[in-house]
Amino acid sequence: MTPVSFPDALRLLLDSVAPVGVEKVAVTAALNRVVAEPVVSSQALPNSRRSAVDGFALGSLERRQWRIIGQRAAGELALEPLRDEEALAVMTGGGVPENAKAVVRVEETRQFANSLWLSSEVVACDNINEIGSELFCGQDLLSRGHRLDPVRYSALCYAGIREVAVYQPLRVGIMLSGPELLAPGAAPRPGASYECHRALLQPILEQLGCRCTFVGPVSDEPTIVRDTVEHLAADHDLVITSGGVSMGKYDYVRPLLHQQDFELVLDRTKIKPGSPLLAARRGNKLFLGMPGYPAAFLVNLFLYLAPVVKRMSGWSRYAPTWREVVLSQPLKGRAGRSDMIRVRRCAEQAEPLADQLTSHYAGFLAADGLAWLDETRSHAVAGESVAVCWFDGILEEH
Repeated sequence: MTPVSFPDALRLLLDSVAPVGVEKVAVTAALNRVVAEPVVSSQALPNSRRSAVDGFALGSLERRQWRIIGQRAAGELALEPLRDEEALAVMTGGGVPENAKAVVRVEETRQFANSLWLSSEVVACDNINEIGSELFCGQDLLSRGHRLDPVRYSALCYAGIREVAVYQPLRVGIMLSGPELLAPGAAPRPGASYECHRALLQPILEQLGCRCTFVGPVSDEPTIVRDTVEHLAADHDLVITSGGVSMGKYDYVRPLLHQQDFELVLDRTKIKPGSPLLAARRGNKLFLGMPGYPAAFLVNLFLYLAPVVKRMSGWSRYAPTWREVVLSQPLKGRAGRSDMIRVRRCAEQAEPLADQLTSHYAGFLAADGLAWLDETRSHAVAGESVAVCWFDGILEEH
């Protein structure tokens, strides 16, 4: 297959997947899940006439003095009507009689024993929350594709929602390959490198709601690679591998996919770093072969994998968000490919990092995002605007 541009590759990937199944869960188990069906209010809010302040419910507004007959705390109903000369002390959230004309604030009254006077004018219906004034029964609360972050989740709990239809968690199987990789914290060894893909993938995928299984690092042997991919494909919706997708002697993934009846979706993209991305399908399973270099791996995660995961998880908005940002220094790329250049925020501008080598990863400690020089541009000058995608937007719902 011919390498494709960044936009075309993203389109091919997103068109090849769909959200996984739907299940209904108790609202108490729905935090961070993605809504699969519109959520509708099952009751009016408030569901009784309530006071919006600490004050007194008045039986009439045509008087200057009232007799206080009792009180209602928050949550207590006031079922008995008031006579014209009567007032009922009500706390915020306390029940207001159906025929009460208004509630006056405590600080706007004078009291002596059971008698009440006003120190200012009162407006009809003032400080009363009527039934359904916030939500009416059957009102749309949340549409399909929204993630129940803590704010939305708490709002549904507040509205009395008991059950929510959500997309099933995406099951992701990850094969890490390369016998030269050391576990973080292990003693260094000449010629070896530390494995960091799990440290990058696991927190992001779990925050996106995925259930992850990691295998490896496994040896670069065809039988082991084939059997591991087959094992992961049996129980997961998405299979990810790191390394083995370039053109080297030990890059076995591409030919093995053909043997395992996977259908190629794309084979290499026109981006730098991260060109050797491989995507294939078998039934409703998607395989993504990611490059082994950590810098290229991160770029592909940011540009392709995260949007695919969001799409398969049911998010209504999943494509990366690019914003036009002014450059503080010039950028250099190459026409005919998309250069993804590491930048950091500098006031309201983007400043390119000095180190852009694919083989280098430590520079990402200072990076805040990627600037995109598309295939038509070989450079950009200071003061010019370029498209920038900030890393902190990877988990956001745009």
